[in-house]
Formats: sequence, structure tokens, C-alpha cells
Amino acid sequence: AGPIGLTAFGITTILLNFLNAELIGKDTITLIICYGMFHGGMIQILAGMWEVYRGNIFGGCAFTSYGGFWMGFALFEILMVITELEPPSKDGKVVWLIVWGIFTLLNLIGTLNANRVVQFVFASLTALFFLLAAGVNNADIHVLAGYVGIVCGSSALYLGWAE
Repeated sequence: AGPIGLTAFGITTILLNFLNAELIGKDTITLIICYGMFHGGMIQILAGMWEVYRGNIFGGCAFTSYGGFWMGFALFEILMVITELEPPSKDGKVVWLIVWGIFTLLNLIGTLNANRVVQFVFASLTALFFLLAAGVNNADIHVLAGYVGIVCGSSALYLGWAE
């Protein structure tokens, strides 16, 4: 289950961060969101449940949580298009990203006895969330976060292939 969840996480993280790094146009967001909902969201949630079944509670928590993140992010983006809901304030978005950064930092602490690649995935993901939070109010930091996200997603793909 680990390789399935890692590759789902890796691919969707790379795709979204190509957008954040401004390497692809904003018109690709619909493709990324649809893919993120199913591959990043549903597949990671399934991988998380399989990890729990195997007795890997940490892997189960990580995959289901980040799968839920992708499902929620995709639903949010869809609702912004199909409804008249107001977009969240910048402060709200910053808080949301910081909470995910803290959650990811706590997961990083949980990897300190794991191999270095697992640690790198969580360290780079922690940096990504905090950079994205800072990037809400600074376009240059947002672009930098995109490059960090591409590295993070690539490291997750490598880890998935290595398992």
C-alpha cells in the first residue's frame, strides 16, 4: 500500500506545484483538481486504510490525512467555481496552511527513526506548507514554494518506487 499512496501523493504534489511555480498556466487547475480529488485523494485514503489493515498506524494516518487534504482542496476549488461562495480571506488561508504545516511537522518527528528519504519527504512537505502560508502574501515566496513542492513530490515518487 505504501508505494500506491506515495506515488499518488507524489504525482499530485508535482502537478499542483508546477502550477504554484508558474511553470504551467492557471488554466490547468481543473485538470489538477480532478486528478487530485481521485488520485491524490481517494487513492491515498484507500492506501491509508490498507496501511491500517497491515498494522502501520503511522502510514494509515498520513495517507488518509493527506488524502483528505486533497479531497477537501478539490472540493473547495470546485465550490469556488460552481457556487457564489466568497473566497476565504488571506488570513484564513494562511491559518489553514499553517495548521497543515504543524500537522506535517509532527509527522516529521514521527519519522526520526525511519530512513532518510521518508524524513526528507516529510521535511520538504513541512517546508512546503510553511512557504505556501508565507506565499499567500508574497508572490515570489509562492513561486519558491512551488519548486520545493516539485522536489517534495519527486522524493515521494522515488520513495514509492524504492519500496
